[in-house]
Amino acid sequence: MADKKFHILIVDDSKSARELVRSYLSETDIKAAFAENGPQAIKKAKSNPFDLILLDVQLPDINGIEICKILKSDARTSDIPVIFVTVASDKESLIAGFKAGAVDYITKPFQKEELLARINTHLRLKRYMEELIVARKKAEESEKLKMTFLSNMSHEIRTPMNSIIGFAELMGDENLTPEERREFASIIINSGDQLLGIIDDILEVSKEEAGELKLFDQKFSLKKFMGELQRIFANNMKGKPVEVILNIPENAPDMIISDKVRLKQILDNLLSNASKFTHEGSIEMGYKLLRKYNPVLEFYVKDTGIGIPKDKQDTIFERFTQVKENLTQNFTGTGLGLSIVKRLVTFMGGQVSFKSEPEKGSIFTFTLPYKMPEKESVVPSSKIKKKSLLPSDNGWEDKTLLIADDIKQIFAFFRETLKKTGVKMLYAKDGKEALEIYQNHKSEINLGLIDIQMPEINGLEVARAIRKENKTLPLIAQTGLALNIGKDEAKNAGFDDIIYKPIKTDHLCEILKKYLK
Repeated sequence: MADKKFHILIVDDSKSARELVRSYLSETDIKAAFAENGPQAIKKAKSNPFDLILLDVQLPDINGIEICKILKSDARTSDIPVIFVTVASDKESLIAGFKAGAVDYITKPFQKEELLARINTHLRLKRYMEELIVARKKAEESEKLKMTFLSNMSHEIRTPMNSIIGFAELMGDENLTPEERREFASIIINSGDQLLGIIDDILEVSKEEAGELKLFDQKFSLKKFMGELQRIFANNMKGKPVEVILNIPENAPDMIISDKVRLKQILDNLLSNASKFTHEGSIEMGYKLLRKYNPVLEFYVKDTGIGIPKDKQDTIFERFTQVKENLTQNFTGTGLGLSIVKRLVTFMGGQVSFKSEPEKGSIFTFTLPYKMPEKESVVPSSKIKKKSLLPSDNGWEDKTLLIADDIKQIFAFFRETLKKTGVKMLYAKDGKEALEIYQNHKSEINLGLIDIQMPEINGLEVARAIRKENKTLPLIAQTGLALNIGKDEAKNAGFDDIIYKPIKTDHLCEILKKYLK
């Protein structure tokens, strides 16, 4: 009963009865108002948000049953629970009272414990009912937002897919110039990255709900990192009268230890948001070191965009919400970006806040703990030789890979990526065929690239079967199930490593060089 003081109305023409109830309630946190007759009761009930009405059946002017009917027929008072006060012998009034809408009754003369117990019971029930109504409204609103979200997803996914499919078809034209091919290939790659970003946003929320979020600290140059982001978004804003500004104080630290990928996610979302809603002016980004208590880095993204309406500012960090300028303005996005920002910043030990004024812009600020790396001797970049990711031509001609994947295009990707290495490839379209090929070529195979999700026999079962007779053959799991399959599960099945789709060429080559010795 704690966080709200309940307010009830006692209607009784007997002064002694009113005073008795008043004395009982004085020992509680319940606030009471009193009425002596029907008109007074109706007037007070309609002008005050009472939580409960204790109503005497027998009143001199209008009886309690008629008053109850009047209250239940008015939208302002229809939801207020009514407890009748009556004499024990008046059974007919009780039946009529329940038909009129009463929730309970108590007979005179009443005991203090019984009276308070009945009042508290119905006040609790009313509180629960109010909470259920609020929860239902939230659920309905959430359902509407999710439907809008799914509709947006359809649009968001189809847009880059249209570019990928359309320009891939155009690439088949033999009359294209080399410049046109490079341009079309660039469009396909950029559209693929855009599509991957949408999928990552959705997975990020799912990972957080499943408790799968993890941080991986690494040392990197924050100034270089911020400079790269500034150049990317400045390039994205070409053609719009918007300047992307990087502002870092000279005394700001450079080398830090943090999760670079998560930090990029946070800033990408904030900068994408600013880019989306800023039609002219500027987008400014930067950071500084705050030395309050434990040192923290304070980042900010400031824009001169449309701002956030006052009535939307309480909900912008909730999932599936998106501020729109008007009904005819189309802003793309998943509606998950700011929700992801808040959750990632919190997960990394920081806080996020914002200030915004409609038509004048917004500034988002977040803090992260500052972890300073130990000093190391710096090797001049001119002395660092960049190693080739792939071996020299035909460097793996003595190696054989078992590649199992039910998608033939994945095998084609491996074949084209690795063809200069001279590596031999054995292809299986499902788990059953993978085990058959392994049995027929076990002495030749140097490494297996096994997809997790395959027909007949899945990749985990394939790995377990191979491990029963071969403990040393390198096995690499490949999967698009980024949420459901982790390194531990793959390792328990017998895999040495895992690679997630879409597979990046550099990562594939790093994995292969690690195990093909």
